[in-house]
Amino acid sequence: MSICGTESSVPLWAEADRLAALRSFKVLDTEPETTFDSLTKVAAHVCDAPVALISLIDEQRQWFKCEIGLNGVRETPREIAICAQAILQSDLFVVPDATKDPRFSSNPLVTGEPHLRFYAGAPLITEEGLPLGTLCVFDTKARPAGLTPAQREALPALANAVMSQLKFRQANRVLEEHQRELITLTDALPQMIWSACPDRRIDHKNTRWYEFTGAEPGFAERNHWTSLIHPEDREQITALWQHSLQTGVPYECRYRQRHHSGEYRWILSRATPSYDPQERVRRWYGTNTDIHEWKQAEEALAKSEKRYRTLIEASTALVWRAESDGSLISNSQDWQALSGQAPGEGHGNGWLKAVHPADRQRVMASWQEALACRQSVVAEFRVGHPDGEFRWVLAKGVPMLDEHGAVQEWVGTIKDIHEQKYAAEHIRQQEERHRALLQASSVVLWVATPDGLITETRGWEDITGQSDREAAGLGSIDTLHPDDTDRITRAWLEAVASGTAYKAECRVRHKCGEYRWMLSRAVPIRNPDGSIREWVGGLSDIHDRKAAECELWRSANHDALTGLPNRMLFQKRLDQALAKAKQHGTSISLLVIDLDEFKDVNDSFGHDAGDALLKETAARLSSIARECDTVARFGGDEFVVLLAGSTGLEHAATLAEGLAKKLSQPVPYAGQMIASRASIGVATFPDHHSEAAELMKDADMALYRAKAEGRNRVVTYSPEMRAATEQRVALRREMREAISLDQIQPFYQPKVCLATGEIVGFEALARWQHPTRGLLTPGNFADAFDDPELATTVGKRLIGKVTSEMRRWLNTGLSFGHVAINLSQVEFIKPGLAEDILRILDLAKVPPKHLEIEITEKVLLDAQSHAVSDALDRFRARGVQIALDDFGTGYASLTHLKQFQVDHIKIDRSFVRDIEEDPDDEAIVTAVVGLGRSLNLKVTAEGVETTGQAQRLREMGCGSAQGYLYASPMAGADVPGFLSGWFPQQTSAKRLFLVEK
Repeated sequence: MSICGTESSVPLWAEADRLAALRSFKVLDTEPETTFDSLTKVAAHVCDAPVALISLIDEQRQWFKCEIGLNGVRETPREIAICAQAILQSDLFVVPDATKDPRFSSNPLVTGEPHLRFYAGAPLITEEGLPLGTLCVFDTKARPAGLTPAQREALPALANAVMSQLKFRQANRVLEEHQRELITLTDALPQMIWSACPDRRIDHKNTRWYEFTGAEPGFAERNHWTSLIHPEDREQITALWQHSLQTGVPYECRYRQRHHSGEYRWILSRATPSYDPQERVRRWYGTNTDIHEWKQAEEALAKSEKRYRTLIEASTALVWRAESDGSLISNSQDWQALSGQAPGEGHGNGWLKAVHPADRQRVMASWQEALACRQSVVAEFRVGHPDGEFRWVLAKGVPMLDEHGAVQEWVGTIKDIHEQKYAAEHIRQQEERHRALLQASSVVLWVATPDGLITETRGWEDITGQSDREAAGLGSIDTLHPDDTDRITRAWLEAVASGTAYKAECRVRHKCGEYRWMLSRAVPIRNPDGSIREWVGGLSDIHDRKAAECELWRSANHDALTGLPNRMLFQKRLDQALAKAKQHGTSISLLVIDLDEFKDVNDSFGHDAGDALLKETAARLSSIARECDTVARFGGDEFVVLLAGSTGLEHAATLAEGLAKKLSQPVPYAGQMIASRASIGVATFPDHHSEAAELMKDADMALYRAKAEGRNRVVTYSPEMRAATEQRVALRREMREAISLDQIQPFYQPKVCLATGEIVGFEALARWQHPTRGLLTPGNFADAFDDPELATTVGKRLIGKVTSEMRRWLNTGLSFGHVAINLSQVEFIKPGLAEDILRILDLAKVPPKHLEIEITEKVLLDAQSHAVSDALDRFRARGVQIALDDFGTGYASLTHLKQFQVDHIKIDRSFVRDIEEDPDDEAIVTAVVGLGRSLNLKVTAEGVETTGQAQRLREMGCGSAQGYLYASPMAGADVPGFLSGWFPQQTSAKRLFLVEK
């Protein structure tokens, strides 16, 4: 059990995993549940506590699944949640007296309602060891002895019960979801799905069963399912089902079941038992499938097979017989199916009624001629089909002669040739269509001999102006573009030699003199023995498509604004140049270029001016590039130059210096001159890395160093830069750990009124209580704040701690004036900054007048001005003061004083340091003080370390000062003692001496 520890345990789990586990239970923001309420009441009763909670720690809040004694409060911010500390423990966490615990003594829940004093919480831990929250109890009275042994045993046990209930709740939810999914799946199937208990009672039927039978829900309770079976099938099916129930044998049968239409339809019913661990049948699962059409088709097929067997025995065609005079006496049953005539209707000459009227006279004439000549007859004609269609048939008749040559009877066949006739007509139409298409097509056609010599063309002369005679043989090659002649000739001869299809793209000279892209194809026509009889080919104009492809490639590989290669094309060229340099032992160089203050150009002159600057930069870079070099734009204001062709490091650096000067020349735009400067990072192979990605990183690191050193300069990569980068990464990792261990704390430096010597406020400064290096100032970890996430997290932690300490000071009646907090550019980018800080003040019940927000001119320059202005307006509307820090060290300070309403300006320590010796510094400070007085702004001088500086500032009229002359930054716990021991003392005009008792 952890009791009032001073250090938080380092969690062995990741916060993201913990939050994912919490959300997997889907319990947040759900309604109260009796089970959890009961467990919470038991906890309150057992621990004799007025307040008991089931607290779940979300990302930004703690949410109560159940609360006893909080009057309906369901959540609080996470930053004030003691349970957020409790989940870092592996067992029971007890705080006997929160007012004496430095972690919680300034907590709004302790200093304000509900005035928490005693806390005990047992973590709710998953099987994976991830804490979701706690089961905890509060008391408004301190309990120095903590919990009794029985309570220490009972509270974790109740927490385990809560966790079990959460898992049970989760399992039930998953089971319900699976059941819903299964029901949805079965309802989507075309089969009727059902299940039955071992006692034969069917307890589930899917939607398809009700749709098929038309039965209403509840039918099974009122009637047995066998009542739907056809009476002739019922007894047999009932017996089969009883047998399966008794033996456990899978059940399968076919029977007729009543359909919702009233008819009986054939179904296939199958069922299989499932067993419990004792091998007893637990349930039957079955399906009913509508096989009515299949059953009918099966019966029809049986009949058809019998008929066709009879037909095959007689003939493969319809067979008929006629008297010697031609009167039909019989025909096969298929005549009825073919003509629709009833049996006997076609006897005599009745069959002629089924013949198409247009064919009837011709058929009768052929038949009469055959009768007269006693010769075989063959005729094609159309017979009317019962569906109204006329189908083509081929009829053959042969006379049966006696020994005297007299006709005894005629026998013959009729064969349906409708599909053959249709196919032949279709082929004729297709051939006609193809001829028309070839005549109308713009494709040039040609024919060549087996050895590839052109013999004839169609349309070639219209395109090229070359006649068939001139194109014969290989004469057409004369019209090809000189750059394509060898390639096309070689490809054509290879195709001819191999006998494979030919395809190639080439440029052909049009008769107007222009070369146009054409696609040439050819295929061999072969003899039955496989040898090539001839080649047939075509030539189509693809010039517009090639132009579109070229433009598409250019769009995909070039920057739309400048026309320079983009990142993708540059990467290909870099890979190629690097491979070539490795192969030939030469070198290449990379110059990564970033325009300084490009955002200012857009903000001051507009984006059109920014585009003009980018285009001019591209033109200047391109002017120095050789044929083998590549100039690319990566996006924004970032350019890259690849110097190939054995360019060494010294040459690259010299060229980069020249480029920097060239890019610093102003750019004319709309009658104005736009100032331009650039920072350049240089890296070279083989001096630096040998892989493209790493070489680009080298150049980027050099560029980063150039910007860090003040911009407008050229920096060549060196290995220590990579070490510095790795150091920044390590620092950020350490900072994240420091945040989780609560090692980042606010320290306070006082501000003193120069006229009275009174303390008028403090500035909160971040300090890192490093476990091995001691107390670190921001100068040791400022690089970590380049990470927006880190900067925001640290800012939120500091604001929460400062607010808690101000609340504690107010509770003791301490007069501390106000506390200033610095906000970075990154924090202003986040939406809702002002609302979040003001909400923290309200939760802690700290009047906003006690808070001052300090911003630097960099915030006003780099952040979105509307976001900054909006946040500052919200702060000032609530009485929070605004101070402009490090005044005079940035750009356009007077502009900012006009654009943004501030209450306070702070003179940077660089002007104060030499104020007694340097007339320039003295003049600057005098001007700033006068400016503040004129604008009715408070003025504070930073970095005051000597009494002489303080005296001089006082004489100039500066309002207040801050620095080591008065006090070093101190922990919040030391502020009350410092204030109680402070008193001002006026001395001679030469010296202002402020002492402590």
